[in-house]
Amino acid sequence: MKKGNDLSWPQVVMAANAPMMTKAALVDGRTDVGVLPTGQVVGAIEELRRWSSSSRGIIDEAGHVLDRLGA
Repeated sequence: MKKGNDLSWPQVVMAANAPMMTKAALVDGRTDVGVLPTGQVVGAIEELRRWSSSSRGIIDEAGHVLDRLGA
């Protein structure tokens, strides 16, 4: 890993520790000691909207889902 990626020893150690830090945050709920992976969906963002329009869309969609479930 060090040779193939031209990493320093501290970077190698942190990379080896990343799965445990991710587990601490995502599985154990310890966001204070773990890391949360981000950026996976950035390419899927097609538009940036104000929170008010985003929240209205979420509320409307939830209402439609609840209506379908109740039918």
